[in-house]
Amino acid sequence: MATIVDDHFMVCPDCLMIIANDDATGLDHFLDEESAAAREREVRHSIAAAKRDGNTLVVGDSEQDEDLSTASCDCCNTTLAGSRHHCVLMG
Repeated sequence: MATIVDDHFMVCPDCLMIIANDDATGLDHFLDEESAAAREREVRHSIAAAKRDGNTLVVGDSEQDEDLSTASCDCCNTTLAGSRHHCVLMG
């Protein structure tokens, strides 16, 4: 039975896109190809680190999303201000 490790795991849009859909194609919308590939590697590495010890990241409750936050992303630790999306880290 899975248990909740963190019920307020707030992530940036880049992390959310990969957590939710395993899709990083949106990264090249604002970044050149090389920068998008580097950002994708960074995000995927951060997600893998969060999933260590058999944890799973799932998209949470959109009602808990924050439209504008200056808090760092709980996944990749980006400090760029922007939206943060609720996810749940399950163990």
